[in-house]
Amino acid sequence: MKNNLKEAAVLLHTECLLGEGMVWSQRDNSLYWVDILHKRIHSYQLESKKSAYWELPGYVSKIVPWPDGSGKFLVAMQQGLAIWTKETQDLTIVAELDARGGQVRTNDGGVDPEGNFWFGTMHMQALPDQGKLMRFCNGVLDTIISAVTIPNGIVWPSDSPYFYFIDTYTREIRRYARHNIDESMTAGGKPYSTLVRVPHELGMPDGMCLGPDGHLWVAHWGGFAVCKWDIETGELLDKIRVNAPHVTSCCFGGATGTDLFISTAREGLTAAELQRYPDSGKVFYLNL
Repeated sequence: MKNNLKEAAVLLHTECLLGEGMVWSQRDNSLYWVDILHKRIHSYQLESKKSAYWELPGYVSKIVPWPDGSGKFLVAMQQGLAIWTKETQDLTIVAELDARGGQVRTNDGGVDPEGNFWFGTMHMQALPDQGKLMRFCNGVLDTIISAVTIPNGIVWPSDSPYFYFIDTYTREIRRYARHNIDESMTAGGKPYSTLVRVPHELGMPDGMCLGPDGHLWVAHWGGFAVCKWDIETGELLDKIRVNAPHVTSCCFGGATGTDLFISTAREGLTAAELQRYPDSGKVFYLNL
């Protein structure tokens, strides 16, 4: 990796307990993300610099624009998947989930090139193999991977036969073949290859997005950084320092699509660590 001195700056002085799920909405030139443990959806309009948040009746882990262009959003909540309307705050459950008496919640997710929403579930105490990777397709929920621990970043490069997925607990960025995905998951054996096994000194891989350069940009929990990994070789290409230990998710957006937005968390930090890193929980950015 080349010597790199880039450092992200604070964009918004929020104090998210567990900021996650960064997504850019081109429709209204706004950034959206969630605070899972505070049960909030956040937004920031880049031109007006206005921010807002809305409280939901349950843990919310991911928000994505509804693909019909209506301005509505699909959100992953502990109770299930719901359609959310920002203007009216209407919330309609479209697919229920078994939260196992509150022991399980949703986590990260994303939309594939065909418009299907994929998301993970996990145990509230992150017990091994108690979660799933699921897909919402034409109103139907399917389980794609039946045993995951902390499901996080997932992306589908448009010109690639693969998709990439992170189970944070394993420290791996995995590469799966996109063709015949349902059959390959049930055929036995190992259905993926490990592109990157993140070393301990870089923390643990969390949220992930595709950069405008086509490579994998990964938020590193405990790693003070977003790292760029070569999508073909797994080589570490770049590192963006963040002045907060727990970096949770990232996305690109802005007028040219080259603004990198980054969420962080306060969860898991001691009082002394929070005093040392007071920007924890805030939103950061860097123009590349």
